[in-house]
Amino acid sequence: MAFFDELGKVLSDKSKEAASKVKDITGVLQLKSKLSAEKEKVNKAYITLGKAYYDRHEASLEEDFPGEFRTIQAGLVKIAALEDEIAELEGTRVCAECGAKVEKDAMFCSRCGASMSDTGMPDGADSECAYSEKDSENEE
Repeated sequence: MAFFDELGKVLSDKSKEAASKVKDITGVLQLKSKLSAEKEKVNKAYITLGKAYYDRHEASLEEDFPGEFRTIQAGLVKIAALEDEIAELEGTRVCAECGAKVEKDAMFCSRCGASMSDTGMPDGADSECAYSEKDSENEE
């Protein structure tokens, strides 16, 4: 019987040790999750701050960051061209008033009701970009 008692004690000790390790691992994963969420908040704030700075200084092409300004401007042109291609393939265009994607042959925007006869924006401009620009204007 002593063998089974000792075996039970060893199994019990190992089970407690395993449970402790699982608890530690779970704690580490929870902390990493919280860390990741905080880093994401900081990165979003950096992006918002950078976009606001860019929007305010775009015309003057700040002396400190001319390369970055040119990269952003070239990237925005390329993004617009790619969005045009996607819109053409999807058969959509973008409402100039609210930035929503609308069927190419629609007379009015299904989101805001604006006339689609003259959008004022090139076909395929991204709705998220249009919203971002309007939102940033409203925030300032």
